[in-house]
Amino acid sequence: MSRARYQNGLGCPLQAAGTAIPIALTRPLLAATMFALLALPVSAQHMTRIEFVTFDTNVVPNTTAGAQVWLRAELYVPGNATLPLSAVVITPSSGGVRQEVEIYYARELARAGIVALVIDSFGSRALSHSVHDQSLLNSWQTGNDAVAGLRWLVADPRFRRDRIGIMGVSKGGQAAMDTALTLYLRWMGITDATFAAHVAVVPYCNWVARSKTTTGAPILFMLAELDDQCPVAHCLEHAAGLRQAGNALVETKIYEGAHHAWEFMGNAPYFDKWAENYAECRVWIEDDGSEVSAKDGMPIPRNGWHEWAKKTCMTLGTSCCGGNAVLKRQAMDDILAFLKKHGF
Repeated sequence: MSRARYQNGLGCPLQAAGTAIPIALTRPLLAATMFALLALPVSAQHMTRIEFVTFDTNVVPNTTAGAQVWLRAELYVPGNATLPLSAVVITPSSGGVRQEVEIYYARELARAGIVALVIDSFGSRALSHSVHDQSLLNSWQTGNDAVAGLRWLVADPRFRRDRIGIMGVSKGGQAAMDTALTLYLRWMGITDATFAAHVAVVPYCNWVARSKTTTGAPILFMLAELDDQCPVAHCLEHAAGLRQAGNALVETKIYEGAHHAWEFMGNAPYFDKWAENYAECRVWIEDDGSEVSAKDGMPIPRNGWHEWAKKTCMTLGTSCCGGNAVLKRQAMDDILAFLKKHGF
């Protein structure tokens, strides 16, 4: 990415009442997964096989993705399926890999006959989450993790190289959204493969590239009507820009009455008074990677975006969760319908 200065890629905070537990930082998630598998009847155990895999991230020198990282991931493979299979890379939200979110989506995709690769971007870096400090890990880094996952899947003959998609929630949704842009793929040095579909669930659309040219792959924006951290209006505006730039396969859906991170079910949304909230920030990312404030056109310091945001537009406090089984099932069905419509 010559002269490119892109460092940020926030993603909105996604949290629950507890602390995120990444796959690789601690092992309770693995233990719970294996215990659940052992508790199933033999016939059910063969429905989904979980493989633990590792691969290098995609390194882009002179950016926040400039360091080599050995990534750990979980691969959910449908049992008794005919090869080769379609696959989806799942990138984590700011809350890290969670049973209620990333693992839920992986299991549902596998149940529908689609492979899911859940990348633990946080645990692979000895982090748990970035809810209270978004500078710890950004969607540029998780996006480069995702394209590394794409390359890993493409190299495995079990999977259809022309039917590998990407999805994510919040920060993961921003990575899913951004990896559709030809500008980002050029910055990443990706010329040998592209994602065949992008599912962005409540992504952060306030800090986006001015260029809107995409690979042409279908994109689904899944938005929460009551989202107080990743505003719906900005995502609708961004989606419209992608369509105007030539991608007719951009879809949007707003879930009425839903809050950010509806995957966490409960009687009411949860408010985290310390979570960073960037809803009032608006930033354009230029073709050379530099960033400017959309409000006044002033440049944002290359290594000082976090301090700039804290001084100008960032607030504290976000609401999330409070979803229900009906909403969660409808969202999953919408994802599967979107993927199936596009050949997965």
